Amino acid sequence: MFDTEALIIGAGPFGLSISAHLTWLGVEHLIVGRAMDTWRTHMPAGMLMKSEPYASVIASPDGGYDVAAYCRSRGLDYTDRVGPLTLERFLGYGYWYAERLAPDVRDQVVGELSTVDGGFLATFTDGAPIAARQVVVATGVLPYMHMPAELAGLCPDLVTHTTDHRDLGEFKGRKVAVIGAGQSALETAALLNEGGADVQVIARGEALAWNDPNPAELSAVGHIRRPVTRLCEGWRCAFWNTPAAFRLLPEGVRITKARTVLGPSGSWWLKDRVDGVVDVLTGHSVRQAMPDKSGVRLVLDGPSRSSVGVDHVIAGTGFRVDLTRLSFLPEQLRSAISTLNGHPLVNRAGETTVPGLYFAGAPTAVCIGPSARFIAGTHTLAARLAADLARRTRRPGKRPHPQHPPLAQIN
Repeated sequence: MFDTEALIIGAGPFGLSISAHLTWLGVEHLIVGRAMDTWRTHMPAGMLMKSEPYASVIASPDGGYDVAAYCRSRGLDYTDRVGPLTLERFLGYGYWYAERLAPDVRDQVVGELSTVDGGFLATFTDGAPIAARQVVVATGVLPYMHMPAELAGLCPDLVTHTTDHRDLGEFKGRKVAVIGAGQSALETAALLNEGGADVQVIARGEALAWNDPNPAELSAVGHIRRPVTRLCEGWRCAFWNTPAAFRLLPEGVRITKARTVLGPSGSWWLKDRVDGVVDVLTGHSVRQAMPDKSGVRLVLDGPSRSSVGVDHVIAGTGFRVDLTRLSFLPEQLRSAISTLNGHPLVNRAGETTVPGLYFAGAPTAVCIGPSARFIAGTHTLAARLAADLARRTRRPGKRPHPQHPPLAQIN
C-alpha cells in the first residue's frame, strides 16, 4: 500500500509546475518543501531578474498563470520585454501561482529516501513517513552551491557564498571581495557598492561579458529572423531550448553547453552599475586565502596584483551538481542512479535509471539542455514529466481536467 502515487521533493518553480500539471491530470500526489524558499531566503533584497518578464513565467497546464495575469490581478504595471522584474514582484507572482495551482505544499524536510517494493519510502525530520510509488526530486540548485577549495578553509565570518545573503546592508563601510564574473557575482557587487561597501571584483577572464539587450519590439518578420523562446532569443536559442535536438549532441558537447550557454555573463541593464563604478580586477584568480588580522588576505595569480586584503569574501562561484550533496539520498539508492559528469542521466521525461525516480531542474541539464538551469526549463520538462508519470499510474485519482489536451499532444 502506498500513501500517494507521487511525492515531489521541492516547492520552487519546477516542483510547483509539476504539481500543477499532475493535479490537472488527476494524479494523486504530495509536494513537500517551502514554496519559493530559495528565492525568498537566499536571494538579495533589491535583486532584479535576469530573464525577461515573459521568460520569468512558471509553466502551467493551460498557460493562463503568467506574470502578466498576476499583474493584472493586482492592478500592477507590466512590461513584457526589456524591463526586468524585481525579486519582490517575482516572489509575489510565485506565491500567487502556488496559492492557485499548488496550495497544499507541506512544510517538511526529507530526511532519507529509500526504495521499497514497487516504490519509495520517504522519512522526514518531523512527521510520519510517506510511501510513494514515484518520486520527483526538484530541490533546485541550493544543495549544489560551490565554494572553491582555495576559500573553503576560511570560517563563515570571513567567507560566504552569494546565496548566503538576503540583506547585503550588513557590509556597509566594509571592504568586500566578490569572486566571479557571472550575474550573481556582478549583481551582488553592484548592490554592495550601492549599499555603501568598498567592493573589489576578482574574475579569471580577461574581460567581463555582458548580454546585449533584446529589441523592445519585434515584428512578425522579426520573430522569424529572431525566434523568441523563454530561454533567450535567436536561432541558437531555439536549438538550446529544444531538448530533442540537444540530446543528439555528443556527450562532451552536452556537458560543456549545459554549463556555459548564457553564462557566465551579466545582464545589459547591470553594466552601467558595474563598469567604471566598481573596482574590477580581471585576469586574476585566487591561489590562496588566509586570515589576516580581522579580515582576509587573498593571494592572487595574475599580471597586476599579487594579493588583496579585504574584510570579507563573497564567492559568486555558482553551483556544481553532485548527487552526494543530496543528504537524503543514501549510498545504495545514489549508486543505482547512472550519472554523467555528476548529473543524473535522465530520459526526455526526467526519469533516471531507477524506475519511478525523476529529477527536474539544473541536475537534468546535460540531458534536457541549458533551459533546465532556468525557469524556462519548466516549459520544456514539467508537462512531459507529469504525462509520463501519469502513464505509469496504476491507481489514478480524479479524472483529468476536461480542457486538458490528449496526452499524446504533450511534447
